[in-house]
Amino acid sequence: MQVLDDIWSTIKGNAKTRIKDPIAGTFIVSWCFCNWDKLALLFWGKGDLEKRVSALVESMSVLSNPSLLKQDLDLLLIPTVLTIGYLFILPWASLWVKEKQKKTAVLQHSHAVDLDIEHTKKQWELNKERLRTNPEKDFLAQDVALDIQKEKDRVERRNKIRDYIDKKVEAATAIADKAKADAEAEQISLEKKRLELEEKQRKATKEKQRYEEQSAIHSATMASHRFPAVFYFMDLLSNSLKEDEVTLTASGLASCVAAVFGYEIADDLINDKDFNNENLSKLKYIILDNDLAKKLDDICELEDSENENLSPDLIFEHIQMLFENLPFKLVSEDSLAEEISERVNEDSYSLLMEEGLSGAMAETDTIFDEIELSVDVYNFNTSFDVKLSGYASGSHRRESDVPGRDITVSVEAKCQPVMGYLGLQDYELTVSGEPRDYD
Repeated sequence: MQVLDDIWSTIKGNAKTRIKDPIAGTFIVSWCFCNWDKLALLFWGKGDLEKRVSALVESMSVLSNPSLLKQDLDLLLIPTVLTIGYLFILPWASLWVKEKQKKTAVLQHSHAVDLDIEHTKKQWELNKERLRTNPEKDFLAQDVALDIQKEKDRVERRNKIRDYIDKKVEAATAIADKAKADAEAEQISLEKKRLELEEKQRKATKEKQRYEEQSAIHSATMASHRFPAVFYFMDLLSNSLKEDEVTLTASGLASCVAAVFGYEIADDLINDKDFNNENLSKLKYIILDNDLAKKLDDICELEDSENENLSPDLIFEHIQMLFENLPFKLVSEDSLAEEISERVNEDSYSLLMEEGLSGAMAETDTIFDEIELSVDVYNFNTSFDVKLSGYASGSHRRESDVPGRDITVSVEAKCQPVMGYLGLQDYELTVSGEPRDYD
């Protein structure tokens, strides 16, 4: 009996393997679908089983009667076509349908995610309120203490802004009085100016001669201011490259410094009267040039050095390390715009003291204590300009518990070049605003 069980298990395992095979299984299902009538007669037809089997064998005897392939297409041809279509054509059609449904499926998933997020936020607010109202917890006392502190801060800010507006009114009155006094004094000064003009004309001839003498001295002095700043960067880069046993000629070092500051050639750097120690103290940012890699590659080719370590990437790495230890930042345009936005928002409260907002603040009769700004656009042409906009909000001047009218705030931060095209000084702000139009 054990032998018969082993034989049956072997037959059953082989049959399962054949049925699970994608080609054999598909063909068997297709054949049964096309020849269901023959199978139905075999199992449920009339007559003896032996006759039904003989009739089935005779209708499928392709070897003895090949014409059955043409007469009965359901025997082999149609099941074969269905198998090929199911295995090779149907997957591509299914993939095409899924691709067309992808956008809808993604939108449905996004909608479900948004609903889950909203449910989570509402549950968070409910849990917070439950904790606040629980008499056994300390949250209620802490919440009241926080509210009292916020109210103190709001009153303090309101008093500061009220004092600021009062000072502005006093200053405007003083300016009007001064303008009236200046108008009276102007008549007196006109005669004095006429006499001074005649004196200046007499001195003009003498000054012209003195100017010509001083011009040569000034040119030499400006050159003496430029060269220390140029050689300062050249010396730092040279010492840094020596750590990797790489040396550049003086021309190569000057060309690297010129490329960093946006000059086409080193001569433009050396001849630029603005590249001096005085402007070096104003330098804050250096914009990364998009063509810096190409310029460094050209410099390496001109050096024609046998040192295998010399490469544009190595020089760029040393330039980056160089500026990490200096009070100037080597940044991309995106990074600079982001840093300016962060600095302006960190000190956004001081914007409320700007002249450009005083008129709008007075018109709204609101004590402002919050301001939010975001970057609208930035560009770099003759200067690096970042435009930010947002809203300032607060409470009514006379009723602190009543929200006041917001004002729109526009801020333009401008970084002017001071050394070359890419060396910029710190930004200067221009602030303007007007009452917010809710329509």
